[in-house]
Amino acid sequence: MFGLGAAVILIGGLLRSSVTGVSGFWASRRERRRRALLKVRDEGHRWRWSGDLENATRALARYVERHPTDIEAVLALSRTYEERGELETARRLLESARGTLGSEPQLLHELGRLALRRGNAGAAIDWLREAVGHHPESPRLLAELTGALAAEGRFAEATQTAQRWAAAEREPSRHDEALRTVLAMRYRSAAESAEPAAGEHALRRLYGEAPDFLPTVVLLAGRARAAGDVRTAERLYRDAIRRNPHGVLLERLTALHAASGQTERALPILRDACAGNRLPAPRLMLARTLVLAGKHPAAEAELAELVRETPAYRAEGVDIVPERDLVAGELALARGHDREAATLLGRAATGAHRPFSYACAACGHELAEWRDQCRCGAYGTLEWLVALPPRRPAGSAVADPAVALGA
Repeated sequence: MFGLGAAVILIGGLLRSSVTGVSGFWASRRERRRRALLKVRDEGHRWRWSGDLENATRALARYVERHPTDIEAVLALSRTYEERGELETARRLLESARGTLGSEPQLLHELGRLALRRGNAGAAIDWLREAVGHHPESPRLLAELTGALAAEGRFAEATQTAQRWAAAEREPSRHDEALRTVLAMRYRSAAESAEPAAGEHALRRLYGEAPDFLPTVVLLAGRARAAGDVRTAERLYRDAIRRNPHGVLLERLTALHAASGQTERALPILRDACAGNRLPAPRLMLARTLVLAGKHPAAEAELAELVRETPAYRAEGVDIVPERDLVAGELALARGHDREAATLLGRAATGAHRPFSYACAACGHELAEWRDQCRCGAYGTLEWLVALPPRRPAGSAVADPAVALGA
């Protein structure tokens, strides 16, 4: 009996040892597989960072297939597809992940951002609203939702969301951006209001609160001009020019009076804009308006002064040559000096930039005409190139012999 008991004990020990060994083997094997997959994931991240999207896609897809709940890997794979231009594949991946992970805010945000990039603002709004429901004080989500609402043309809702964003934002520069967005959304909401009287009232209120916001001034003055109210349009332009002589204001003021054959009415305001400063924009516009008004000797005197000042402007990074040549050419043409006009106008057309063209102070994009919004999304940032020396490209200065303005 004693021997039998010892045998049983021995056999039990052997079985336990065998089970432990087998269990340890499988645990060790699982750990090796886990580490191998983690290595695959890490390689995927490194390849994506280095720009090798093909290998990054292959590695991340292999990892996500085995670990579909790793949200960071899912998002990395989605962005890799997006960078490869495979937006539909990225969408399918994210929606599949949502079925596994549920209403994870990061996932919802990514779905919304991707929908907006695919041009589906309506879907983006739905995804981002759901994400905001989970994090109602998230500045990032509120900013994204504001953009989606604006893309869909729902500016009243975008205004309210932008106000929430501004209230939640704590980072100073982003807070300023949020405030600018509130202003822009209020402007678009008022400008496109289905009720003209209410929209006009909202625009005037916005002008009273933010008189330096250029789009409101230009729109109100344009509407006054269209209604035949030249006096109100002139007052709006004059007051805004006194605060800051933006190129579009100088241009629209002259056009306002030129349309009624009274160009000289713009001259006192333009002269005031030139007083006490050496800004090139109002001086160029004064010279051009003097040509339009038929005051040729005065225009010639202004141009002669601009010729003398050109080297100083160039030293400051301001190229006024194309604008100056254009005005000089217009003066020569008005005097009947056709050959001289052809030379000057040809030189203006082939200068370093298009005369009296605009550039965005935010992104530098150039346009021939003023718009209230740049393609980068910023509002009220288009200025004449001659008013934006920091944005001028290096090495753009051109040789500038003194221009013969004609007798």
